[in-house]
Amino acid sequence: MNAETEFLLIDKNAIRQALTLPQVFEATEAALVKTFTGVARQQIRRTLELPGAAGSCLSLMYAALDDRPLFGAKVLSVFPDNFAHGLASHRGGVFLFDKDHGRPVALIDGGELTAWRTAAASAVATRALSRRESSILTVLGYGEQARRHVEAIAYVRPIRAIQVWGRDFAKAQRFAEDMSTSGFETQAHHDAAEAVREADIICTTTSSEEPVLFGEWLPQGVHVNAVGASVASCREIDFECVRQARIWVDYLPMALAAAGELIEAIESGRIGRDHIRGEIGEVLAGTKPGRTSDTEITLYRSLGVPAQDIELANLVYFSARKAGLGIPTDFRL
Repeated sequence: MNAETEFLLIDKNAIRQALTLPQVFEATEAALVKTFTGVARQQIRRTLELPGAAGSCLSLMYAALDDRPLFGAKVLSVFPDNFAHGLASHRGGVFLFDKDHGRPVALIDGGELTAWRTAAASAVATRALSRRESSILTVLGYGEQARRHVEAIAYVRPIRAIQVWGRDFAKAQRFAEDMSTSGFETQAHHDAAEAVREADIICTTTSSEEPVLFGEWLPQGVHVNAVGASVASCREIDFECVRQARIWVDYLPMALAAAGELIEAIESGRIGRDHIRGEIGEVLAGTKPGRTSDTEITLYRSLGVPAQDIELANLVYFSARKAGLGIPTDFRL
């Protein structure tokens, strides 16, 4: 096959074979630091709203990293209701190009890549912001991201117990039972407030339009990863959560455009922009302190950063090529 026209198709199975959690954490942390330092050149997510459940959209994210040979774009359809039908909510691909002549080199499963990097970003933020001894994890939601978050958070903190809440109690129970097979003490709750009562770490992984986590419930010293709401019309946390927490974001321009609860709180004058402490990359780079006491409440507001996708896509591409993974094809453009 002509090297100039070789193009690699990398599906989810190849991604899983190409990556390990430590590699993903390292790449994710690097991307978040590069977002802060400007080594990553990127813009905020572009979305086209679609009919259907809140958050249904066509999503476009793109970036180039000054220290990586490949740049590209991720295009996804986001259909939050898919989970109820046994389908992935994020479906699409990451299209990669080389910097030498702009040659297309690969198409990577975007849903699988997103699942890896979203949970990894929460884990990296949790390692930076939560108390070291944190052992009780509460997950609000029971979908794919909930599962990924349990695996990722348990890698960076000594998690022994998992509390689960979801709108469908039977599904929450099944999720808890599945987690128990991995060696965790687990419990499903009818009441979300009860699920978070003793939490050290809380992950919200829903696609809810209305808050599922309320500030009046938050235990002292808890760390929150707010993950599920990626468009301004959806919000998982209420204003009291915003008011109480020291808030860190992945990419400030994205947060000010898509984090509905932060936008509303700022526009209404209830908080100033300086209530957002900064980007998590600043903490990871050591230029700002993260948690400063065992009693403060910290919150990482995750929207997803294009640099994360492209950093991880570079890793996947070169790992896959080295291991002979993926399907090479002749792609002439």
